Amino acid sequence: MTRYTLSGLDGRKRVEATATPDSVRLVLRYENQAEAYFDGSMERLLTYSEGRPWRFDVTQFRREDIVLNNGELRIAGMLGPLHVLVSFSFGRHDLLYVKVVWTNRTDRALSDAAVGVALELPARAAENATIPHMIYNNNPSADPERVVPRLGVGPGNGFICEEHRLPIPCVNVEWPGRAAAHYLTLFAVPSYVETEDGKVNYFSLGAVRDGGATTIASLSGVLMFNGEKDVVYVGKSKTQPYDGGYVDVPPGFSLSKEYALDWGTAERTGLGFRKAVEKGIALFDPQGAKPLTVHDMIRLKTNAMDDRWREAEGAAGYVKFNDSNAFGSASRHPPHFLYGWTGQCLKLAWCDGLIGFEGGGDVRIDRCRRAVDFYVRESKSMTPGLRRSTYRLNDGQWENFRSKGQPAVSSRAYGETVSDLADIAMLFKEREGAAPGAWVDAVRDAADFFDGAVLPSGIYPAAWLEDGTPADDMITAAGIPCAIAMLKAFRLTGESRYLARAEQTLLRYYELHAATFERPFARSTLDAKCEDKEAGMYFFLAAYELFDLTKEEQYKAWAEIAADWLLTYVYVWNPVCDRGSRLREAGFNAVGWPGVSVQNHHLDVFFPTYELWRFGRLTGNPTYERMGRLSFDAMGQGICREPGEWGFTVVGEQGEGFYPTHYHQRGGSNTWNPSWIIALVLSNALKFRGDEAAKEGAAK
Repeated sequence: MTRYTLSGLDGRKRVEATATPDSVRLVLRYENQAEAYFDGSMERLLTYSEGRPWRFDVTQFRREDIVLNNGELRIAGMLGPLHVLVSFSFGRHDLLYVKVVWTNRTDRALSDAAVGVALELPARAAENATIPHMIYNNNPSADPERVVPRLGVGPGNGFICEEHRLPIPCVNVEWPGRAAAHYLTLFAVPSYVETEDGKVNYFSLGAVRDGGATTIASLSGVLMFNGEKDVVYVGKSKTQPYDGGYVDVPPGFSLSKEYALDWGTAERTGLGFRKAVEKGIALFDPQGAKPLTVHDMIRLKTNAMDDRWREAEGAAGYVKFNDSNAFGSASRHPPHFLYGWTGQCLKLAWCDGLIGFEGGGDVRIDRCRRAVDFYVRESKSMTPGLRRSTYRLNDGQWENFRSKGQPAVSSRAYGETVSDLADIAMLFKEREGAAPGAWVDAVRDAADFFDGAVLPSGIYPAAWLEDGTPADDMITAAGIPCAIAMLKAFRLTGESRYLARAEQTLLRYYELHAATFERPFARSTLDAKCEDKEAGMYFFLAAYELFDLTKEEQYKAWAEIAADWLLTYVYVWNPVCDRGSRLREAGFNAVGWPGVSVQNHHLDVFFPTYELWRFGRLTGNPTYERMGRLSFDAMGQGICREPGEWGFTVVGEQGEGFYPTHYHQRGGSNTWNPSWIIALVLSNALKFRGDEAAKEGAAK
């Protein structure tokens, strides 16, 4: 029996290999901790099966050679009919780099083979697994009636998806220890095979949880969805059979794969995913596209905004869907203004007003004023401080969202709208010396309502019925925009009780979600009912606003936690799509683009690019600064620059969904064009332009 030890760059991580005449046992250790992060034979690390359906066969590994030389440990042997060479070495960012080469040294072709790494971790209590964009502590807030990825369910107990579905191609597992929280992350360096007809097939990555033990699996492309093998998730709550991922291995053929492993301690249980983000960004060094300047994006998006302006019989605003493109309206609903969520009518009014004040002309300032006047005057409901959300132009009627069959006001959408109203009031106050009194009163009325509308749990309900009572008392992150609205109301009015209520409420959101991440941010995307990016986004924005107002370190720490959680949704690499697909032919680069939720596996532009960038500036964090600007620049892709591009006729339009994975049509995009897409990109661009102008002025 011979022992070999490989140490990390700072000596804290160790790989111990114990060789017997026939086998090798591997142990991963950290510092002087008695508990190993992995402890098993090579059979517990490698997997191979032949035939359909694929299997996690525990095939005996027969050692042939083991060598430790110049900081590299190489182990060679036979795994069934395959010769396997595995090399380990520590390198950049103190990661353990692993390369595996499988070679068919027999005289027969192996058919329908599935090979890979299956890292079987010891059974531990209270494990929390993060698979970016897919699984956050097994998605506890997802509606049980919806189909979303989960571990420990179905006959196979696992979820293994295509690498191109993962913004950061990794699986992170964490668990509590005696003195600290522990984590282990397996990163897969994405790799694919392209067939002669241009079809691109990637490896797969995921995990299985069986009897309390988690196995991290990277395979040659075979899939498992919620325990069902050879099944792929293709749309909202939709799956279908999948026959890809199997490989034929002729005699002499080799298949190779590279990985990086990271393990150690986290500051506390629930925050192991932050290590995956930190090391993932360092490992993949994301380089995104920048097809447009800030000024180009403003010009294009302003044209799209102008096409949404409508006025009729005293009504004024920006329609959620237009009918100006060659395909007509993307929606079956008649023209309407939607305030917040996917409409963002008042955010567009803020954009119009700011452009007007910055030299765009009085017409734009007047449009902004008229849009706000109409909303403030006409949207009142039966409950003081609570306003209706949608105005239909065809019949002049107002309506609301619905909750359990009853009309209801969404806390998320209403909080967004009041925040935008406060921003517009502050804009006019800064530029004209005062905001119209009716606008300020409307903000006060809403803030007074929010002040008294928290649940016994200390947070806001997902919705209120029209009489102001909560639609339900479920714990969700949906109402965080109401806390942001309270902070904006404080900025506008100076009412300290608004600030105090926002602080109290955000503390409860922190305790319920971010303190342990047993219940990750969820249910902000109104049509998904699951863990989603936007829920974390609004917690980040609230903490960012509080830090900007108070400079308290606690709020800085909260914003950092939320920022890292958000970044699990952001692509740090660019999946290659099939030859001939729209994204590949257009040279689309997914780096910097965020996904949406554990249910909706596509890319969109809903992201706090400017605030993440500015938070990085304020706190001296170059990663946030870099990723905020990288994401903003990337979103210049997919914008129609001349009629006919991306399926649009109106210049400046941009679709809601881009599909680098098998969600709808891999390699495609859609022409679903609600007005929020214009509002989010344009508002961020205007903020970036404002900072650039301020910097240029200071330089002079």
